[in-house]
Amino acid sequence: MMAPLSDEELDKLDQFLISDAPSDTTLMLAGLDGYLTATAIGPTTLLPSQVLPGIWGPEKEDASHFKTKDQAQRISDLILRHFNGIVWSLENDPDVFEPMFDTMTCPDDTQEHIDGESWAHDFMQGIALRKQDWQQLFDDARGQEWLRPLYLLGADEVTPEEEALTRWPDQREELAKQIPTSTAAIYRYWLPYRKAVHERQLATMIQRSSPKIGRNNPCPCGSGMKFKKCCGAAAAFH
Repeated sequence: MMAPLSDEELDKLDQFLISDAPSDTTLMLAGLDGYLTATAIGPTTLLPSQVLPGIWGPEKEDASHFKTKDQAQRISDLILRHFNGIVWSLENDPDVFEPMFDTMTCPDDTQEHIDGESWAHDFMQGIALRKQDWQQLFDDARGQEWLRPLYLLGADEVTPEEEALTRWPDQREELAKQIPTSTAAIYRYWLPYRKAVHERQLATMIQRSSPKIGRNNPCPCGSGMKFKKCCGAAAAFH
């Protein structure tokens, strides 16, 4: 469930996304990869019910029309597994994470260029799901630098000066090449926060399902540390 999808599985997902079953607003494979990456590396763990609607479109009628329940389950499983594969890849080594970019050629240019616009646009849509939770990164000078290529390629509205930075294919390709480094940096930035939130959730579950734990008692998670130094500390921090 955690390993990335095989090429054959990615093809099946891609064929469904470009078929007539989804609405015209459904994300294509590159956009889906960017959207899921944002939800994977951000500060907040989102439920599938919060993430899936953004894949199909903003309106209820945009929901995909599946032929059967089995097809709906298969596609949902592929999307979930693709998300898990992104998480697995980043946890394994964020510095070798490879976004699923498109490629493009211009009519008067035979050279093929990396096209990261769809990926970046839908990454920004993933941020928008809980934009207020990302504010700390927006306010950080390092975060602004990491987000710059994503913003320039993916923002819905940019200034004329910013638009001039993406006018030509080689400009957009250069920005796309910066995105893997930005993704790894953003992943690392939020990693301590995600771990603390996870520990807080674990402590909350323990407290709900077990008798009250003394702060100096051994932590029930099995770490060997006192509760106040382990899961209890995470709960107090948040």
